[in-house]
Amino acid sequence: MTRILLTALRTVAVLVLLVATLLPLVWVVSTTFKSNSDILVFPPQVIPLNPTLDNVVDFFSDPARLKFFGNSLVATTVSTVLTIALAVPAAYALTVHRFPRDVGRHVRVGFLLLRFLPAFAVVVPIFVLLRQAGLIDSVGALILVYTAFHLPIAIWMISPAIAQLPVEVREAASVDGAGPVRALWFVVVPLIRPATATAAAFCSILSWNEFFFALIFTNQNARTYPILISSFVTDSGPQWGAIAMTALMAIVPIVILCAFLQRNLVSGLTAGAVR
Repeated sequence: MTRILLTALRTVAVLVLLVATLLPLVWVVSTTFKSNSDILVFPPQVIPLNPTLDNVVDFFSDPARLKFFGNSLVATTVSTVLTIALAVPAAYALTVHRFPRDVGRHVRVGFLLLRFLPAFAVVVPIFVLLRQAGLIDSVGALILVYTAFHLPIAIWMISPAIAQLPVEVREAASVDGAGPVRALWFVVVPLIRPATATAAAFCSILSWNEFFFALIFTNQNARTYPILISSFVTDSGPQWGAIAMTALMAIVPIVILCAFLQRNLVSGLTAGAVR
């Protein structure tokens, strides 16, 4: 009897979790294919009574929206590649090299603490630096800022995977004549692929959703996708259909990324769960 009750409770909990997770996505998809007059009717209709493709057509017929999408895609992709390219050797050096008085661990903690600085606390000096460099309102500015802010988290996520590698692996590479760079590239990097994929996915999601720096550091040429979504809240009220269609398109790159990295993501997220 107790076993049946526990099974029933687990089933109910899973169903509640599924509904809470999928309901916003269902609402976004449903709203995308509704006209503005049908969106706010009461009681709400999950299945549109008069489905329309107006919001889809408006999205793809407006080059400005595609430009916002492209800016976010470039800033996210390049900053993620740069972050991982810098994080792997940095994590390797801080983990493998024996610094006096455990300085490596303190440096990693310091990196992570810098990441948790409130964005508004550093936005002014960063703005001044970018303006002096002539990078305001450019995708390059966002790439630099996203890389700098996400690098500590990537180092923190990759370091445990390197620390778990047996010392014998690096020693065997050294015996075979591999220097530190060759050992890192040909031995360590393939073995920490799940942690690297997890860090890349995490940094990509953070960059793709980033709003505050994009709002401050860009104006017309380098506006990103989250800024576009906020522009649909107008004086006449929110344009729910446009917001839903834009939000639906915002999900696509992240879903594709997670599907592409799914196998490594599962390994990376569960690493260390069982010893």
